[in-house]
Amino acid sequence: MRFKAIVILLIILVALVPVYSFNNYLQRIIQPRKSLGRLFLYLFSGMLVVFVFVLIVVLLIRLVFPTA
Repeated sequence: MRFKAIVILLIILVALVPVYSFNNYLQRIIQPRKSLGRLFLYLFSGMLVVFVFVLIVVLLIRLVFPTA
């Protein structure tokens, strides 16, 4: 049981690295501080990234532990 929790935590931490880099990339490209429209575009894209991130992490955990 303890091993499973550590592996899941490691999967989440490793998956956060590309998401953090992509968030920095989005901030450079969209530049949300320039206008309200850009801010809403950044917020929408951030929510989309979070949704995709959670979906991928859950699918990855289900592949690693099919009985969980």
